[in-house]
Amino acid sequence: MKKVSVILFSLFIAATGLFAMIEPPKLPTPLKKDNFTYTTDMQVSDDYNYFFGIINVESIKEPKYSYNIPIYAIKLDQALEGDVQWLFISKMKFKNDETITITDAKKHIYELNINTFEVKCVNTKNNLFKFIYPGWKYECISGNVNELYEKNFKKIVTKNAKHKYKGTLSEVKKLTKLEDIVNVAEQALFEIYGKDNIRVEQPYRISKYKNKWIVQGSLQKENLGGVFEIIINAETSQIESVIHGE
Repeated sequence: MKKVSVILFSLFIAATGLFAMIEPPKLPTPLKKDNFTYTTDMQVSDDYNYFFGIINVESIKEPKYSYNIPIYAIKLDQALEGDVQWLFISKMKFKNDETITITDAKKHIYELNINTFEVKCVNTKNNLFKFIYPGWKYECISGNVNELYEKNFKKIVTKNAKHKYKGTLSEVKKLTKLEDIVNVAEQALFEIYGKDNIRVEQPYRISKYKNKWIVQGSLQKENLGGVFEIIINAETSQIESVIHGE
């Protein structure tokens, strides 16, 4: 009976032309401030249970690196087509020197602090939703979007835990700024692999799982082999593990 309902739902959408509603809108113009560019993006979780509306932060000057910030998430109904439920960012602009105002296609409004990466809901109770059909609505539900997004990176931390870093540890401090995270990572990586070998893996990809920063290299098309992965404790700045793929 469930399969029949899904088929009928799909036929209804096709007959009424509603598939046009899931086409991604024209992307907002990227914003620039100091050394960073802010662009909109989207991502579906590894288990296909959640859709995330994302702001990508990318450095302009070398070293090149990027970091994704989840702004909101949609809990996907597995009985429906996933992309029918997607919700894209439609607008973004600077409210002031440290805040970007972000609006999705359903006019939910959020504020992103570009210094702390904190996301504030302006006209909703939460930034986690579930898709409601009929009605084509998004209903707030309880849950933490950051925790859901960070689950995608748990396997990296788990896999690398056995590769303990044995080099010189940096000064103990809390790491909150992207440039400081990259600086700590490069100091260790240059010592082990050499600056030229590491800088060729730009842009670095920064992510986070709980209290651990993960920095990974990007594989270039002309190069064979793997990339570096380094895990850094966000509370102490101590490097926990370093590996480099073959």
